[in-house]
Amino acid sequence: MASLQRWVQARLSPSRYAHTSRVVRTAREIADAFGVKAEEAEVAALLHDCARDMSRQVQLRLAEGFGIVISDMELYNPVLLHAPLGAELARRECGVHRESVLNAIRFHTTGRPGMSLLEKVIFVADYIEPGRDFPGVERVRESALVDLDEAMLRALDQTIAYVLERAQLLHPITLETRNDLILRRLKREGCE
Repeated sequence: MASLQRWVQARLSPSRYAHTSRVVRTAREIADAFGVKAEEAEVAALLHDCARDMSRQVQLRLAEGFGIVISDMELYNPVLLHAPLGAELARRECGVHRESVLNAIRFHTTGRPGMSLLEKVIFVADYIEPGRDFPGVERVRESALVDLDEAMLRALDQTIAYVLERAQLLHPITLETRNDLILRRLKREGCE
């Protein structure tokens, strides 16, 4: 783990690395609450933003070199590209081969339908880590250790509202993630 920490720290600004360290601690806490393997949560959290501080040009060049298909959504909103690129860097440069960990990195920004518990842990930990201070974050924090799906829904609703208020592109997978969580809840409650 120490060598991974050094690798990540060398690639991130001090503020981004501080954020990453807080996400690791938060992910560990949420993972413990839901029986997710702590080591997997820590590795995914540590690597989740490993491509975040790269310039757009470097991200695009690396993604192309790795054979990552770049959608228009990622081309015009390159902040979205850091997640799939980070998963590929974790695999190629850090030797992470557990698909569960790679998917937690890959989908920590957009989410996806059918997310695993580990994926939800990283998504929520990134959203609520103690350095985050914006309207509504406390509401998500309140549910994070009690009902992970509720925390996801609250985070997704706030993210979608934020994007719409600013007339920015909304990745369709984010909306699909929200709808998937609601449909699963309705089915659990017997309200098909």
